[in-house]
Amino acid sequence: MATGYPPTYSVRRQYLDRDLGGESGVLTGRVLEIGCGRQGRRGRFTPPTGGGVSWTYLDRDLVRRPHVCADAVRLPVRASAFDVVVCLEVLEYVSEPLTALAEIRRLLRPAGTLLLSTPFMHRMDSPADCWRFTEAGLRQLLAAAGFSVERCLSQGGAFAVVASVLRYVVSTRGPMLRRVLHALLGPVVSGLLWLDSIMVRRHPELGTFTTGYLVVARRSEPETV
Repeated sequence: MATGYPPTYSVRRQYLDRDLGGESGVLTGRVLEIGCGRQGRRGRFTPPTGGGVSWTYLDRDLVRRPHVCADAVRLPVRASAFDVVVCLEVLEYVSEPLTALAEIRRLLRPAGTLLLSTPFMHRMDSPADCWRFTEAGLRQLLAAAGFSVERCLSQGGAFAVVASVLRYVVSTRGPMLRRVLHALLGPVVSGLLWLDSIMVRRHPELGTFTTGYLVVARRSEPETV
């Protein structure tokens, strides 16, 4: 994991920054991002520009200045309009996840790419936060919606989950106490993140605890007889 993050920056978002950067090669052509606008983007990942990439934002909140204002279960977009759909930390808020994924498949071109992230061992951050998906659950849901999963990246193990909780505790305190807690717990959090991948390699069961997943999936087509 990278260093230099402020004490209020979530561990979950650090993993997303890292893994989105690693998957930036799939972000080509016409890209639709669901759950984001032209302002208020979270995290340090910067969408690629140039090279023929065009980026369209869809969100149900006009304050975020999306190109399209809509709900994920009813996408007012023509079929096969996009090469890639990006959907980060959104599915847990959607009332009908399977319906939303089927809509995403509809507007992707054949063999188009879905880049999807969902949290797992993470706090419930609003009354609309309804779902947590295991890797098996994500694979089953995506298959039912007409996708084939190419990669499912587990983002951190048990030590990363503990680090995530500690960092959140620090972030909720007032400025003075936050500085004290960061001085005390900052080295502990860094140590946990450094140990995490080592311990998961030695004890794979620790990898069943995770902050969440990043999935790369393709629109699959029905087999012809």
